[in-house]
Amino acid sequence: MSSLEYVKKVLADAERVVCLVGRGTTFQTGCQLYDGDFEYEIESRYGLSVEEIFSESYYNNRTREFFEFYREEVLKHCGEPNAVYQTLARMEQDGKLIGIISRSIFGLCGRAGCKNVVDIHGTIFENSCPRCGRKYDYHYILDHKPIPYCENCRAVVRPQIVLTGEMVSNDKVTRATELVSRADVLLILGSTMQSYLTKSFIKYFNGSKVLLVNWAEHYSDVKADGVCIGNLPEILPKIYP
Repeated sequence: MSSLEYVKKVLADAERVVCLVGRGTTFQTGCQLYDGDFEYEIESRYGLSVEEIFSESYYNNRTREFFEFYREEVLKHCGEPNAVYQTLARMEQDGKLIGIISRSIFGLCGRAGCKNVVDIHGTIFENSCPRCGRKYDYHYILDHKPIPYCENCRAVVRPQIVLTGEMVSNDKVTRATELVSRADVLLILGSTMQSYLTKSFIKYFNGSKVLLVNWAEHYSDVKADGVCIGNLPEILPKIYP
């Protein structure tokens, strides 16, 4: 039985699938932030790495420059959900998929129609005033230059994303671990068995099978029960037709 057929059969038999969505799923969606070539271009243009600009320190000390980068390089290149996310939405609608845990900040799962999603690093679509708590949408950050100030109290509106140097919300971690503990099958997409995402949550998995679908082979693939390697937008609709 081929890897694709095995993964397909396990998913067909599963009752409670939880999916760990890695950053590799954003490839071919139009998101640039996690692309290696993009990171090189950013260092060439800004003189700093993406990680340095996307940090708590940079946000606090160079707020204007942070929002210039955030607006031009992130918000204007947030991509669109492709067949990967559309397939996950179908799985959820069918009652097969009980939850998704994602590291991406682009909200692609939710935009594809998925409901039970834990975006552990937040999304670009959630913004709020740290002083009065007023909520603001994506367009407010995009349109209010150079710095988006709260209309109520004039504090800087804060994107609700986790920056370098910040901790992930305990509430989100708790929700994610509870989901994983309830799953009978764990589906890992666009990531490896050695990634931060996988290692953070697989220890809470009590189910029977771990399935991995990724772009390229990795030495840690042997730790999964079923592996499928290739073009994710092509493979996932075949695994769950």
